[in-house]
Amino acid sequence: MNDEAIGAWEAAALMGLHWSRPAKMSDAGTISSRIIGSTDEREFAVYSRRECEQNYRDYMANRVITRRPRTALDNRPDILLVLGQKDRPKIAYGDAISVYEAAKILGVWWTLVPRLAKEGKIIGRVLNSGRQNASRLWVISRQSCETHGADVSRQEQAGTKRGRPRKAC
Repeated sequence: MNDEAIGAWEAAALMGLHWSRPAKMSDAGTISSRIIGSTDEREFAVYSRRECEQNYRDYMANRVITRRPRTALDNRPDILLVLGQKDRPKIAYGDAISVYEAAKILGVWWTLVPRLAKEGKIIGRVLNSGRQNASRLWVISRQSCETHGADVSRQEQAGTKRGRPRKAC
């Protein structure tokens, strides 16, 4: 994978910044972000891990001429451990979609998507928020949803899918 989709807190921790800075940097064109939408007006952004890493390397190379030091550099080692876990799904930046978009692709209700990801049928993960309580923002792989949807469709047509047959809409 060339680039990975990460959340705002993860991006800020990688760059050693406050969690609100990635959105401002994206607006200024310093780093790339994609808005991931939903049906109920909730939107969030995912950021390019590659560009966040490059921004940090540029900062470290030029820190002598920088006027102000970054305030949250102590978060970087922790997020590198979290992002480096072997069992953590890695979702490409261009492949990341929301739970609602995944539900549309799969033809299911949106509440089923996190369960499918936990069961390993599709690839998805919860974005790390750095807070005490767990984040509820899921990032799902579009490609895994399309593959799973095609497999289910093939099983339905062959008559080998478990469960009740779907009603024709």
